Amino acid sequence: MKLQVNQWKVIHSAGIGPLLSLNSQNSMKPKVSIVCVTYNRRELLLQCLRSCVKQDYPNLEIVVVVNPSGDGTEKAVGCEFPHAKVILTHRNLGAFPTKNLAIANTTGDYIMIMDDDAYFMESNAISHLVQAFEDEPALGAVTCNIEGPFENPIEGRDRYINVFKDGFTLMPRQVFTEWVGFYPDLFFRASGETYLCSALWDMGKPIKCLHQVKMYHAQTMQGRSDQDWKFYGLKSQILCTLMREPWYTIAPRLASKWLKSLFLFIRWGYFLTWVQAWLSAIVSIPDALQFRRPIRWQTQKLLWRLQKECISDLSSLTAQGIFSEPSVKDLSEAPY
Repeated sequence: MKLQVNQWKVIHSAGIGPLLSLNSQNSMKPKVSIVCVTYNRRELLLQCLRSCVKQDYPNLEIVVVVNPSGDGTEKAVGCEFPHAKVILTHRNLGAFPTKNLAIANTTGDYIMIMDDDAYFMESNAISHLVQAFEDEPALGAVTCNIEGPFENPIEGRDRYINVFKDGFTLMPRQVFTEWVGFYPDLFFRASGETYLCSALWDMGKPIKCLHQVKMYHAQTMQGRSDQDWKFYGLKSQILCTLMREPWYTIAPRLASKWLKSLFLFIRWGYFLTWVQAWLSAIVSIPDALQFRRPIRWQTQKLLWRLQKECISDLSSLTAQGIFSEPSVKDLSEAPY
C-alpha cells in the first residue's frame, strides 16, 4: 500500500517490544502481534484491548490504528495501554487499507487481527491458537469460534472452513510478506477474507476453526452508516469475484450476485445504492484485474464443499482427490 507523507503518524510507540514479559521463557515463544483498527468506537475498542492484555501468552505486542473520529480514542488507548503502539491516520482509510497499515507496523511472527467490537472470552485463547500451528504446521490460518447476537458458533469439534472472519483470526506473518500479500486497497470493507482464504487453500494451506477458542462479537453498527456498509460490501464482493474466480465461473457468479443483490437492496430500500455499487465496481474493473490471481478449479470445488459440509479431517478429502498440497512445480507457477 502506498501512503503519502503525513497521511498517518505514530503517536504512541512504546509497544515495539514485547507487551508482556511474564517469565524467562518469553524469548522462546514466537511473537504474536495483535492488530486492531478502529473508527469512532472508543469504549468498544477499550473492552477489546482489555481482553488482549489478559491473555496468558507471554510474547505479545499490540498495534492500534485509529481512523480519526474526534472521540479521543488515541488518547484513551495511550493512557490505559502504555505498551501499545498507536497510529493515527489523517482520515478514514477503510477497513482493509488500515489493516495493511497496522500489519506493516508489526514485528511479530504471527498476526492476530481483532475487530474493535469483539473480545476474547478466555485468557488462553492466543495460546491455543499458536499451539494449533505447532500441532499442524501446514495450516494457513486459525480462527476462533465466534459468539454474538448475529453469529452462528460451531459445536462439537474443530473444523476446516472455506473462509474466516479476519477480525478473529491468527495468521503467520508470511501470509502477507511471502505467500499471498497484503489486502488490495480496493476493499474498503468486506471480501478481504475471501481474497486471502481462497489463495491459502489454493496453496494447500488449510484454514481451521477451533471450537473451544471463543470470542464474542457485538457486531454493532455504532459509528457506521448502514447504507455505506451495504454499498462497500457489494462492491468488494463483485471485485473479489473478478480477482479470484476462474474465468468460466465469473459470468454465472456475477449474474447470480446481480439478481440476488437486486432483490435484497430493494427489500432494504436501497435500490439507488445498489445501482451505485455496481457502477462503482464497473469503473474499478481495470484496477481489480491487476490483482487477478485465479484459483484452480479443484480449489473452487473444495471451497464449495467446505461451505456446505462440516469437515474435521482432511484425509478423507485427500483420498477423494478433492484436496491436495500443490507440488513444488505448481507452487513455482502460482501467481501469488
